[in-house]
Amino acid sequence: MEPMSYTTPELGRRYVDVVASLSAYGEAPERLGREMLLSNYSGVEPTLTDLNAIADALAEVSDAAERLGGHPGDYMRAITRGSRAVLGILEGDERPYLDVVRDIIEIDLEPIPDTEAARLRETIFDGLGELGYHGSLEERVTAWRDGTSLTGDDVIAFARTIMDDARNATLSRVVALPEGEGLDDVYGVRDVFYSGRSKYTGDYRGWVHFNIDKHWQRDVFVQVLTHEAYPGHQTFYALWDQLFRQGKWPIEAAFYQRNAPTNPIFEGGPESALHFLGWDEGDSPEALALRLGQAYKDLGRIAMQNGCLGVNTGQMTKEQAIDLMVEHLVPRDDAERAYGFFTNAVSRTHYPQYYYGRRIVQQAFARFEDSEAGRQRFFDMIYRTPHTTRTFIAAVAEASGAPFDPFRFD
Repeated sequence: MEPMSYTTPELGRRYVDVVASLSAYGEAPERLGREMLLSNYSGVEPTLTDLNAIADALAEVSDAAERLGGHPGDYMRAITRGSRAVLGILEGDERPYLDVVRDIIEIDLEPIPDTEAARLRETIFDGLGELGYHGSLEERVTAWRDGTSLTGDDVIAFARTIMDDARNATLSRVVALPEGEGLDDVYGVRDVFYSGRSKYTGDYRGWVHFNIDKHWQRDVFVQVLTHEAYPGHQTFYALWDQLFRQGKWPIEAAFYQRNAPTNPIFEGGPESALHFLGWDEGDSPEALALRLGQAYKDLGRIAMQNGCLGVNTGQMTKEQAIDLMVEHLVPRDDAERAYGFFTNAVSRTHYPQYYYGRRIVQQAFARFEDSEAGRQRFFDMIYRTPHTTRTFIAAVAEASGAPFDPFRFD
């Protein structure tokens, strides 16, 4: 049976070949040094070994995309534009950073205003006061972190105590999962610049690991666990694989890659995953602590994103970026790791997916979460429909019946 496709099955397979070949070419140590294709359940393997062949195949798919209408056309034009930008990086193009980011993840970057950080500082100060902490904001946050943090093997032990709860809550409040879905391992890693990672291994299975060099504040860690597993990345991967097998998901989207216009929604969903479960709702101290963990993480993300923008446009030094993050209450060792992340040759152009992805999805979900019918309509959009940044924003506006501009700061 031919797969579902937005173009044709043949061109769809050719596009996956392009993406897989770009990843294989770029992961060589003398090029980018990291793979870009993180999952692939299309059955297509890379066959293109030089950039000219990749460019020719991409041009053929792009030409077909130009003739498509509706959502398929918008989706295909965005993802082929993103692939052309990645190809340009590998060819050695020296385009302005902001232009490359716009073409890859469909976001026009600007500094996040200070009013956003001020709002979060007030939320954290007041909330920690309700939990019994005293002193300045810095004193309250330090005491909170010191009293509620874990590191090393304790991180993984804690993860295993809540993983089943997250999966069960996903089944009851968010989406059904395929039969046989599950995680084969949860483990710790050291000497990495990221916080956690999930890997989809196929047949609805995967694994997750977490950075156990970090000192994790427990409520922040719950957010990262739900991000990587349930109802985050593992949930997305398994559902997309199932839909593809059922003929309900196009082959042009039957994979996941870094540096693509799908990144902000794929990261923004998991960044909002804990709230999908409802664990942060209500007046209990536990729910308040989870909301504060998210606010604290958001505050750090603002500085990380502004540091990413400043460094990659030449407006900020490493020391200035790290100091900015520390001023936003990020521990210095975490700030050092974040700097390594957003200056990495692969990550630098998709790094804004985290802050902006969460902002987009969080504001979108707020339009639908007050009713079960609305929640399910939203989950259909984010879990069961291929979206880029712009197609998702357009879909939210249409489904909610009101203009939607998540980049506007009031």
